[in-house]
Order: sequence, then C-alpha cells, then structure tokens
Amino acid sequence: MKRDISEARDIGIDGVVFGLLDDDRCVDVERTKELVEWARPLEVTFHRAFDECVDLLSALEDVIATGATRLLTSGGTPTAPQGVKVLRKLVEAAADRIVIMPGSGLDATNIASIAAETGASEFHSGLSKVLPYGSSNFQRFEDEIRAMKRCLLR
Repeated sequence: MKRDISEARDIGIDGVVFGLLDDDRCVDVERTKELVEWARPLEVTFHRAFDECVDLLSALEDVIATGATRLLTSGGTPTAPQGVKVLRKLVEAAADRIVIMPGSGLDATNIASIAAETGASEFHSGLSKVLPYGSSNFQRFEDEIRAMKRCLLR
C-alpha cells in the first residue's frame, strides 16, 4: 500500500482511498494512521470498509484519530438511501472534524433528498446503474453528473 500511495503522490494524484480493519471489524487505528502519515500531503478518504464496523459512532472517532480527511460510507447499509438516518448521525457527530461523504446508490433521483436529510456536503457516486461497467455511453454518464449537480444546486 505504501508503494501505491507513493506512486499516486509521484504522478500528482490529489488523494487516496483506503481503510484498514482488524479481525474484530474495528478500525485499525495504528496501521491506518501510519498510512495517512505516509500519504501526506495527499488527502485520505477512509473507504466503505467502515460500514463493516460493529459500532459506527465509535468507529467514526477511530477514523478521525487516524487523521483521514474524509469518510466514505453508506451508513452501514448496502446503499446510502437505506442508511440515511445513520448518515445524519455521523454527519452531526463528525462536526467539522472530518467530511462524511455518503456513497452507494446515489443518482439524480435521490441525491438532493440525501443531501437534505443528512446534511452532508460531499457525495460519491459510481453511477454503475446509469453506466454499467464495460459500457461506453459516456454521454449518458456526463448527463447524469450534470443532472446530479443541478439537483444539488437547487
């Protein structure tokens, strides 16, 4: 992982995404913190491994302790729309200490309501339902991104 992080930094990438859990499905604070330090000055997003943790509010404090910049999560559920109540709690608990970035299952039909219900300000969407992996209809992908942006700017 250190080699990959170094390569990302060397080619000018703005940030990296990773997340380490221990055997008990808790954030591995020590090893994650080591990688966060290694990644500097890159921003670090702790990924959805977080959603596998048993106690998400406690895990949030652990992720914050690692120095990660943001946390990608669906609130411990398969998709962000399903985890909206937990996402709201995480955004509130995080305050300004880390960015909570809801992800999974977001598109133009639901992103505005997720934003309103969670109070989140950053979002992640792979748009795999709009543009399945292997598809080359990039215009459809671009149209969906524009539609999501319009929804958020209303």
